[in-house]
Amino acid sequence: MPYIPVDIEPAFPQPIVGEGVRPKLLELLGLDDLPDEIEFTIDPPREEGSLRVSNARFANSLGETVPAILCIPQNNGETLAGVVCVPGTSNNAEIVTDPDFREEPDSGSLYGWGRELARRGFATLSITAKGTVTRRASVEEWATENKLLNPYGRQQMGVLVDETLRAARILTTLEGVDPGRIGLTGWSLGGSATWYGAACAPWIAAAVPVMGGVGSMARAIHEGDVHRASAYFYIPHMLRFFDHAQIVADCIAPRPFMMVAPTMDQDMPLSGVEDLKPIVRQAYEAAGHPERFKVYQPESTHVYLAEYFEWVAAWLKEYLRS
Repeated sequence: MPYIPVDIEPAFPQPIVGEGVRPKLLELLGLDDLPDEIEFTIDPPREEGSLRVSNARFANSLGETVPAILCIPQNNGETLAGVVCVPGTSNNAEIVTDPDFREEPDSGSLYGWGRELARRGFATLSITAKGTVTRRASVEEWATENKLLNPYGRQQMGVLVDETLRAARILTTLEGVDPGRIGLTGWSLGGSATWYGAACAPWIAAAVPVMGGVGSMARAIHEGDVHRASAYFYIPHMLRFFDHAQIVADCIAPRPFMMVAPTMDQDMPLSGVEDLKPIVRQAYEAAGHPERFKVYQPESTHVYLAEYFEWVAAWLKEYLRS
């Protein structure tokens, strides 16, 4: 049985398209201040194989410390593209930068993918993001924080996006990194941070969410497993104005955008992805760049496989390193 009627309509609907989508999205997420300059600390690097690896940290909009790990290829000589790597809920920066690049099918996680991107020629900043198990004291405290932020017009998804974009700003300041070639990628919770982050920040050059819950909020509510994600996923008032497809079409296109959306992903019904594809594809075609939008739909569940990473790495290489 549905928790709410399947034929429910938004109260006070005000559909928005075009240039008005991004300002409204920023409002819904509570992102009224995305600073251009970020204070951060990076520890002295240590040589680990072909990389220079440093621990780093910075503060988010709530004053919380965001731990991060910077991986930069040694003796490269060329100006590097930068990529922010955002983990899933059960992961952290240490898992993303694990020296051993490997699948962990039991947990659904892929270890070491941020470090592997650095081995392939990117400067990567992997963060232990808002909402990860490492950062939250308990599920109950996470829910209480969400409840208390709402009256202030601030959302946990907004804080997650804020952290991701602050990390991207840090990459733009580093010597040897091209500030015009900064990308975002992440999986699960980190995938949500990736596509919302790209939608909010037009200076992000490319984005690749892997199982990032992108498709249709309405479909996720009525056809998805609503116990999979906590309230941070269900952004208040969104469906009064637009659904995911309109955000991607009007806020990300025509920048390079690739999705990995398995057909049996528990976080987003297949129908939601199918709803999104024609709307977004039309936007890219209208902009004259149909090749910059791609959706991989493997027959799988919510598991990050090494094969998917190869798609991610190839896309980022094509659009950030060329």
